[in-house]
Amino acid sequence: MPLKRSKPTLAQCKATTSSGERCKAKPHKDGLCFFHSDPKKAAELGRKGGRRNRHPYETPLEPVTAPKSAGDVKRMLAEIMAEIRSGKMDPKVGSTRGYLGMSLLRAFEVAEFEQRLEQKNELEKQAEQTEQTGKNEAPDSR
Repeated sequence: MPLKRSKPTLAQCKATTSSGERCKAKPHKDGLCFFHSDPKKAAELGRKGGRRNRHPYETPLEPVTAPKSAGDVKRMLAEIMAEIRSGKMDPKVGSTRGYLGMSLLRAFEVAEFEQRLEQKNELEKQAEQTEQTGKNEAPDSR
């Protein structure tokens, strides 16, 4: 009984893409890839992906006052956490706001540190000046 040779399997889909090149996907049915064998299924999957990518948290913009202190930032971060947990805010938006809030909190800390450093330098200058004026005003005891 003679052996029948099987057809060599194609390494890529027979169809061409919209750019005119051959599709590089693995073939399944009739030498076509999954999407070229059933174009309606490809369109359906595209719609599903688009529906999942919608932004259900789109809400009108509210006027927001800029935090003026570390306490304001702390309250803002607490509100963001509460809104995310209750589903009122998109977690991506909340994450961005939280990151910005933490950056602002660090900026407040640095500004406070710089202010303390300036005050310390001023006090040292005043102490030096009083020492010098005290030496100049002291009578000679000869």
